[in-house]
Amino acid sequence: MQRKRQDILSKAIALLLTFQLFLIGIQGKVKFDEGDSTLEVLIWMINQSVVVLQQVSRQEKEQNKDNHK
Repeated sequence: MQRKRQDILSKAIALLLTFQLFLIGIQGKVKFDEGDSTLEVLIWMINQSVVVLQQVSRQEKEQNKDNHK
């Protein structure tokens, strides 16, 4: 039961992180449309994406730790 619950939680987190990346893309488009340079927008998007990647990494580490218990 605990394993199934953990799997559902992991899938929900993955979905939310994907949605976060989608929103970063939309915000980048808005920034570009408002007149920010392409380079500024790309740097901003990369910085935002790094945070998401760090969250994914932490989630994977926690999941691996839980699987080894």
